[in-house]
This record gives sequence, C-alpha cells and structure tokens, in this order.
Amino acid sequence: MIAAAALATAMAIAGPASIGVERYHLQSNAWVNLHQRLMYEARFGDVPPLEGLSGDEAATWKAAVDAYRAWLGKRSPIMDSELIALNKSLSETRGGRAPKGIPDAAAKALLPAMPLYGKEQWAADDRANRFWISVAQPLLASAASELIAAHERAYGVPFPKRIRVDVVSYGWEFGAYTVGDGEAVHAVIQSTDPGSQGFAALEALMHEPSHGIVEPDHGAIGADLARAAAELKVQPPYNLWHALLFYTSGELTRRALAARGVPNYTPVIQVGMFDRQFKGFREAFDAHWRAWLDGKTTREEAMRQIVLATSRPVP
Repeated sequence: MIAAAALATAMAIAGPASIGVERYHLQSNAWVNLHQRLMYEARFGDVPPLEGLSGDEAATWKAAVDAYRAWLGKRSPIMDSELIALNKSLSETRGGRAPKGIPDAAAKALLPAMPLYGKEQWAADDRANRFWISVAQPLLASAASELIAAHERAYGVPFPKRIRVDVVSYGWEFGAYTVGDGEAVHAVIQSTDPGSQGFAALEALMHEPSHGIVEPDHGAIGADLARAAAELKVQPPYNLWHALLFYTSGELTRRALAARGVPNYTPVIQVGMFDRQFKGFREAFDAHWRAWLDGKTTREEAMRQIVLATSRPVP
C-alpha cells in the first residue's frame, strides 16, 4: 500500500512542459499533440473517442478527422515535405494561436478541433508527456554526453548537433519517428508507448536522433553496407541498416545503464525483434558488431562479416 501510494503521488507531480538537456530540447506541445492525434486517427483509426463530447461536438471532431484523412491521403510525415514543415511550425508555436502560413486544409481541421481537444483530452496527454520528460531528463543529464561520444565512435560521424523532441500521445505508426540530418533533427516520441518508457526512454533518445545520420545506402552504416556489398557482390537485407541502428543504440544504452547500477536493462531489439523483422541477424551482430563496439576489430571488417553472414548473392 505504501509503495502504491508513493507511486501515485510521484505520478501526480507534473514535470516540465519544456526543458533543455545537453543538446536536446524536450517539450509537450498542445498543437503538435493535436496534429499527431488527428493524423493517427485519420490513418489508423484505433483511437478511443474523446469522452464528454456532445452530439454537435462529436460531429465537429469527426469532421476534423475526416478532413485530415482527405488531406493526409497516403502521405507519410517522415517523407512528405509539407507534413514535415507543418509539424515544425506547430512545434515552434507558443500559446493558444495556431501559426500563420500552415496549409489551409490542416488549419480548417486544427482550429475547430483544438477547443474540444483542450477541453476533454489535453490535460491527460500533457500529464503523461510531462511525466515522461521528468523521467528522461535525469537520464540524459547523466548519460547523454557519454552515449553521444560512443555513438560517434561506433558510426564514425558526428551525432546531430541540435535535437528537438516533441513528446506526444500518438507517435505515428510505430510510436516514434525522426526527420532531419546531422545538423538538426526533429523527433516525435510517444509517451504512452511501453517500448520507450522508463530506462527505455534513454535508448529512444539515442535511437531516434541516430536517424539523422544513419541511412539505408549512405551516411553512417548505409555507406559501409553499400561498400561491403559491392565488394562481396551480394544483396544485403533491406532492413539490415535499421537493425544495426537498433542494435547500436540498444547495446550502448545497456552499457551506460550497467555502469550506473542498472545491470538488467534489455534493449528494445532483444524484446522479440530478432524473432520477427530482424530474424537471422542476432548471431552476426553479437559476433561482429559487438566486437567492433568492444574495440576488438575494425568497423569495416565487422560490417564485411555481417554482410557475408546475412546477405544473398546478387542475381
């Protein structure tokens, strides 16, 4: 009973809505949260209805979702320049007014939906987001510099210099995504996703910015894969680059946490991913990429051996 009461008290304490740590800026922003919720509901649909809406209010919300569905189409917020720009504009907005210059179709949905979202849902979403930030902040304060240096060594390129993180209730298809490059990235991370809560928040905050420097066929990992594949005349699996990204951030985070008295952290990739989308990669990663992280081989040789172990000959 005492432990439960203490946990309830801790969760009732609101964390900061916006905070800077190292090169990170974490925030809970109502406009971004509304935009991400509307996108998710428009594309995927499985969103609990906002409780407390009257008949007319429910119709207004449905109209906003329908408008977003028509405007969104089959586009992705990771690839589409208009969606990327809108999320950035909303992220930089302070106060209750929507930014000027956003697409008319988006504004016509966001503006009538915001009063309803603010009345029925924003307080709960903001509470969860602030709590996530309050957990992530000390993890970053303790380990970010060390982990950034470890990632730079692993990849051989500088980590993104400016990292904006919008903490949200819905983070697109998989609970998080990132756009940007080595200078600046903008990440969206879902506070309610178990895969990025607790100590896993630290891994997410390393994994997501890594997307600014890791690419499928160029940049960190991608360039190494392409070079090794060309030399060996093989075709690597399409998702090998992403698996290595997951493995790198997970393993480096595990080591950083172990050095801080957390000996049993399990990286996200180890929770079933090697049995699903990354099946067949575990042995090569443990043998060769871990050896590179341990300083027992070169990055080039590790990548060569991984490509050999996981690829098929070019037809």
